[in-house]
Amino acid sequence: MWLSIFAYFNIEKPSCYHRCSLSTRWAVSQTCPFAIMWPFLSQERSTQLLSRRWQNFVITFITAGVSSTFLFWMVFPATTRPSAFYPISQVPDEFCNRLRTIPQKTAAIPNLVHYVWLLRDPTQLQLDFRAFVTMYSSYLYFHPEKIYIHTDATPEVFEQAKKLSDIWTRRVLTIPGITPNYVVAPNITSKGIPINLMEHRADSLRISALREFGGIYLDIDAVPLRDIASLRNSGFANVVGGAFALTTKHSGYVNNGVMMAKPHSNLMEIYYRAADQFFDGSWATASVLLLTDIANRLSSIPNEVLIVQPTAFAPISWEDQDKKRLFQPHFKTPATMELLESNGPKELKGTCLDAMTWLKERESEGKVEKWEMDFSSSYILHAFDDELEKIWGWDHKIDLKYVLARQSNYARAVYPAIWHAIQAGVIEEEEY
Repeated sequence: MWLSIFAYFNIEKPSCYHRCSLSTRWAVSQTCPFAIMWPFLSQERSTQLLSRRWQNFVITFITAGVSSTFLFWMVFPATTRPSAFYPISQVPDEFCNRLRTIPQKTAAIPNLVHYVWLLRDPTQLQLDFRAFVTMYSSYLYFHPEKIYIHTDATPEVFEQAKKLSDIWTRRVLTIPGITPNYVVAPNITSKGIPINLMEHRADSLRISALREFGGIYLDIDAVPLRDIASLRNSGFANVVGGAFALTTKHSGYVNNGVMMAKPHSNLMEIYYRAADQFFDGSWATASVLLLTDIANRLSSIPNEVLIVQPTAFAPISWEDQDKKRLFQPHFKTPATMELLESNGPKELKGTCLDAMTWLKERESEGKVEKWEMDFSSSYILHAFDDELEKIWGWDHKIDLKYVLARQSNYARAVYPAIWHAIQAGVIEEEEY
């Protein structure tokens, strides 16, 4: 609207346009298509071309367009559901009986899970509740042969932590399949560039782990929500996912916080060498940017790289607005510590009928909160739980009480695994 008024008062005096800054000329040109011609015309010619009648028409047209757009969004606000929304409740249960059972092929990607955990204090290994959430979820949903923790904690420090550390560290280290792998984190590249940040050293170790062992790499804030056997058995040597973004500037990248690979795959061999060559000390050059470039180009090789949609592994972005939507507690929703069986077993079985029943329930009135996100298309939730901005009224504690209250999207997403841990006696009843 203000640009329209600006254009109206300056059409009479094109000489004003010639004196304006480039940014102002651009703004006017976006409002009036003919205004972009003004810098190339003489003042006299500009006045001749734009008659008073044409001026009034342009201003009226633009004002009407802006006003009608404003009124449209006031009357028809955006909704969380797409316009072409088909209710799953109309699908009969017999639909699942029509699905044929297809024998699974030999897994091309090993069922091994990898985490990297480097110590700031070489004498102390501590893992928190959030580490328990992701590692227990990996054990529960993936049924892996091993869950590797690639760490610079010595075997002595690791064994000491299993006996003498805090409760959550001890619980993590006693999860079935947990296997320590002692590593020495690199501190310099072959070109002599120092690797100072712990995050960059972890970047190198994750690539090495997948290159050597193959399997599934997860950041410590990436939480499995269901089994990924179908992706491991897809026939691709590597499976990676796009990174969700709120802005175009940050879109189009591949997420390196969740990666799957066959041992010594072409992608991992190239990525391993290229990361050493291209590392320059900047935050993302040898990690996200490099992986995006290599994965996109190698995807032209049959069965080499499958790049799944962002919602598969990272349904939210790392930006503050999205992290707030995921973690913010909704205190108007009553907190309940009652363990509801309906929120557990059905989501763990993974049959067609269970999934259809769950989807139908979500369509029922009152079953889903207005703030609740739908993770039904997500295998893994990369939560980006570091550096959360201050949220009023919340102490920022992501703990057992926070999850059992189920007042946030994160809590509702990870609750089934915690429910299972309680039922299995891993988490004692006295704690909640």
